Amino acid sequence: MRGTRSLRRQLSLLLGGLALAILGLVGGYLGAIAADELYTAQQAAVRATAQSAAELLATQLRDREREIELLSGAPHLVEGPLDAERVRAALERRAALHDEFAWMGVADPAGKVLQATGGMLTGRSVAQRLWFIAARERIYVGDVHDAKPLAALLPAQPNDEPTRFIDFAAPIRDAEGRLAGVVGAHAHWRWITGIVDGVTRRQQPGGVVDALIIDREGRVLYPEALKVAQAAGEPVLPKAPLNGRFEGSLRFGDGKDYLVSEAPLLARTNAELGWRIVARQPMELALRPVHELRRELVLLGIVAAAALTLAALLLARRVSKPVEQLVRIAERVEAERRIPDFPAEPATRELARLSDAMRSMAHSLLETEQALQRTNATLEIQVQQRTAELQATNAALAHLATRDPLTGLHNRRSLDARLAEALALDRRYGAANGRVHGLLLIDVDHFKRVNDVHGHQAGDAVLRQLAQLLLATLRVSDVAARFGGEEFAVLLPELGGPLDAVLTAEKIRSAVEAATFPEVGRLSVSIGISLVSPEDADVSPLIARADAALYEAKRGGRNAVVLKP
Repeated sequence: MRGTRSLRRQLSLLLGGLALAILGLVGGYLGAIAADELYTAQQAAVRATAQSAAELLATQLRDREREIELLSGAPHLVEGPLDAERVRAALERRAALHDEFAWMGVADPAGKVLQATGGMLTGRSVAQRLWFIAARERIYVGDVHDAKPLAALLPAQPNDEPTRFIDFAAPIRDAEGRLAGVVGAHAHWRWITGIVDGVTRRQQPGGVVDALIIDREGRVLYPEALKVAQAAGEPVLPKAPLNGRFEGSLRFGDGKDYLVSEAPLLARTNAELGWRIVARQPMELALRPVHELRRELVLLGIVAAAALTLAALLLARRVSKPVEQLVRIAERVEAERRIPDFPAEPATRELARLSDAMRSMAHSLLETEQALQRTNATLEIQVQQRTAELQATNAALAHLATRDPLTGLHNRRSLDARLAEALALDRRYGAANGRVHGLLLIDVDHFKRVNDVHGHQAGDAVLRQLAQLLLATLRVSDVAARFGGEEFAVLLPELGGPLDAVLTAEKIRSAVEAATFPEVGRLSVSIGISLVSPEDADVSPLIARADAALYEAKRGGRNAVVLKP
């Protein structure tokens, strides 16, 4: 009897320790896999936020730069005089369409402001301003800066933040190419920060990820609180240098660890701003699902270990079976992965005890295996859900990048790409099959009056209804886009000649003239037409001819169609 008690104690310790070791190893392995997968998913989410913010910001800067570039080539600026009333009206109209511009103005070659929105700075000299000096030679996009003379004329910023601007400027040249003046615009810095904040809110609605804007010197430009803290000498950024492509974990100046992804602002403008977007998420939030999963695995391990330990105690209490029979039963359990058949009436009392204990242990092992399989399945489902969310976010960003949010038509970026494709097709096949691409520029007559009389909501409703009229009138192969403000553009592929383009334009003009717009009544449009020419080096001449035709239609009394060959 004394020997039996010693054997039971040894088997209890051996089987209980083995069960704990197996559960510890399996639980640690699953925990490590889950931590790696969740960490990768969180890093991908932070990376998507940084990249999306950088790409959208670069696109918006390029669009504003293009807006100033087109304005500098407008006929009423090129043909002068720059102090004419129509120049001031054009500036006011552009500023009304883009509320991000705090100021727009035109200066003569000596730097005297001749016209400006709201009359601000009119008559004053900007000859020493960097944007004016640079724009005498080229299109200019400047870094963020303070502008105290202009800030004094504008309302105070929220939270008493300083008023800052981004500069856009371009030279105005007359028909002989001589410098006639400079057109410039100051865009609100809050427009830039609003773009970054908007992307962050869309990507991470819960506010668990924030974004920083850092300049080429490593200084914080946004958020304002971090900028002020850095200016006061407080540590803000991590000591490890950010090189424009960093990803991983970093400790910032507040002593907290963050999951970080950095994306540079792509060079899409005439200025190398050198900005970088740094998206970060507190590490404790990023790894919270990992910690919760580990707690669940620990609880499951404790329950399973208790069950296996109990089975070991029962087995040790009943053990007396010969070693050979113990080996055969253990081998069958391992090979068949099921509960083996035990003798109904064991030959000895020790064998009966051993049979019951082995059956209990086999049940526990199989249940533990099934529990681990269910845990793996849960992890796979979580990874699939995160992947689906990222794919949906990317699809939404792709739609935002090519579609106008108000009308649902193609935006200017998408139209430029289609125009470039059309020009390439005409160069390769146009002369052979006698087909050519055409471009319509459509402008709503007296649209400012609609906004002034009926309000901007009514104006937006008019633009949406015009977009639907265009889609209903055009062919499936035609591409309708919002060109800017109340202007629309239509790419007409595979035309038989100018007559086809004129007939399509007349069809659109007639449809608009016959339509009734709620709250507004009747409206009309003016349409300029141009066709792709073999001499066109790029799409700019095509757009310029259509724009000139549009202005000719306007000058001729509006509600007209004009073709510029």
